[in-house]
Amino acid sequence: MTRAARARLLGIARIVLAIGLLGFVATLLPWQDRLVHESEGSKLEVAGTIEGNWRSEAIRFRLLPGSELPEGWPADTQSALQSPEGLAVIEGSYHWKPGMPRVFREMDPGGLVLAMGLLFAAAFVSVARWWRLLRIAGCPTSYWNTLRLTFLGFFFNLVVPGLTGGDVIKAVLVVRENPQRRADALMSVIVDRGMGLFVLVAMALTVVLMSAQRFGDLVLPVAGVFVLMCVAILLMLNSRARRALRLSQLLERLPQAERLRSLERALSVYGQHRLEILIALSLSAFNHLSIAGAIFAIGRAFGETELAYPDYIAVTAIANVASTLPITPSGFGVGEGVFGWLFTVLHAGATLGVAVSLTFRLLTVALNLSGGIFLLLPGGREMRAQMESAQSAESPPR
Repeated sequence: MTRAARARLLGIARIVLAIGLLGFVATLLPWQDRLVHESEGSKLEVAGTIEGNWRSEAIRFRLLPGSELPEGWPADTQSALQSPEGLAVIEGSYHWKPGMPRVFREMDPGGLVLAMGLLFAAAFVSVARWWRLLRIAGCPTSYWNTLRLTFLGFFFNLVVPGLTGGDVIKAVLVVRENPQRRADALMSVIVDRGMGLFVLVAMALTVVLMSAQRFGDLVLPVAGVFVLMCVAILLMLNSRARRALRLSQLLERLPQAERLRSLERALSVYGQHRLEILIALSLSAFNHLSIAGAIFAIGRAFGETELAYPDYIAVTAIANVASTLPITPSGFGVGEGVFGWLFTVLHAGATLGVAVSLTFRLLTVALNLSGGIFLLLPGGREMRAQMESAQSAESPPR
């Protein structure tokens, strides 16, 4: 089997897995309104219709026509539910779960506008981070050009299958703009992505440790990932540590040793600019806080009131880290499952968690599509030609 055939099969397998995960998550969600009664360790649920605002402290619940109550419900509740008026429910006596259609139907669109604004703010901050890293690497360019390359990466992440976060397109274009410093330009993209991921894990660990009672099962996994990332950063930025472990000698034995040495030299530049690294880390933190704020606004738009903003920071960080694993394209299915699980752990409900995750993805798609504007500006035809060339370069030989 050729390399191209294996790549296609892997891509198809990842898509099938993503669809399967999304389908599995969908089977766990309530698609109809449900009333829940818990008594003496038992839990009873019945499908029906919520009348009134499901976010209020009191509703009226009606059974679906032809529905039968399972055994165990109090007699007065059974008679009320089977009456034409339905059951008047006050928060605390029973619980109710809105179905997915109702959650989306009664969403506040104002929250989505705020979320979209915060996502754009996060994108502009990430552009500033990469702009500064390019300058450190000896590949100075304007903020506008960095913005252009970043948003083109966003756009082609949607329309060119197989790219991760647009980084391949960004790398190809910035390398072509800096032919004399190819390794330095490429390393700026790698360091930019690595910094974002490192700060994301650090934020997740901070919130998990601060709320250990709520996130007890996640402390060790998140802490383990953080420690591994710290060790990796130490090795990348500290030449003495690399020499002590004889990593340079190891590079000499690997294929493409000369290219690897050039990347190693390019990486060592960042260890000499500690203040700039701190600034880049601060920009990464602001970027992720803005994204968490966007997801917080989405949650409030759906009527979720159980979780505070710090909870959203932890949920966003953990779910986004899980979504970066190369399991499914763009983490589809993985992110929804993690959001639903974390919302359940925090007593906010899997329905809202999955709804928030799906809406966040849709807004991210809208953000990515906005990058196509740069193809309509002067020079867009030349840029499209470069993109096609970049896609051909990224594709494995047939």
